[in-house]
Amino acid sequence: MTETVSLAYDIDGSGPLLVAIHGMTENRHFWDRVPLAEHFRTLRVDLRGHGDSPHATPYDPLTMAGDVHAVLMSLGIEQRPLVVGHSYGGMVATAYASRFPVRGVVNIDQTLNVTPLPGKVAAAMRGPGYENFLTAGFAQMYGQLDPAVAEELGRNRRVRQDVLVEVWAPLLDLGPEELTAYIANLTPTGRPTPYLALHGSPVDDDYREWLDARIPGAAVEAAPATTHYPHLADPGWFVRRLTAFAEDDLTAQDTTI
Repeated sequence: MTETVSLAYDIDGSGPLLVAIHGMTENRHFWDRVPLAEHFRTLRVDLRGHGDSPHATPYDPLTMAGDVHAVLMSLGIEQRPLVVGHSYGGMVATAYASRFPVRGVVNIDQTLNVTPLPGKVAAAMRGPGYENFLTAGFAQMYGQLDPAVAEELGRNRRVRQDVLVEVWAPLLDLGPEELTAYIANLTPTGRPTPYLALHGSPVDDDYREWLDARIPGAAVEAAPATTHYPHLADPGWFVRRLTAFAEDDLTAQDTTI
């Protein structure tokens, strides 16, 4: 396994343990609008290559999941976490559950049924105009998000091309069969894992069946707002859904690692 790096993090609140993992180009403060610590003992991290954490390759989901687990171990925390990830953080949260004990996973708007990106996208991401290309892409995903919140996200986003290209490398470089195998290696098939996928962006009608075949019992739900950021569009709804998931789906589990 790749050597872990020491992540920047904060921990606050009381109650069931929750680990919050941000999306690509973001940091732990992108959760500031969501009152997680009012209901959970919340660990928020900056993934490697993001925020105040070190920049160190590789940037794949399994390596990043190992970094997150190392934070829990360094704090002497033995409680199984509810791992919540937004966007690429949802991929990291999924990878975490494939390697380490969890109470459950909440994946916010990150489909696992991914396909290779077109060559023109690869060229744009590796070219001099990558930042403008990415900014335009994020603008299309804001949807029903409050424009003031969207503006704040854009102002605080930090884009490093080297991190971006390596994070997206599987989508840029792998063929369909290789990419399918890559995703399969990230899914928690070795142990039962309560899994909730909350989507503010539309997903195919057959995605629920597709996901259940890979993570048995996984639930797929549409968020009230159409946006890549449903947890920021309605933080109250999001926290209520998290709390219900923790109470209804996870309370019967042994919480010790």
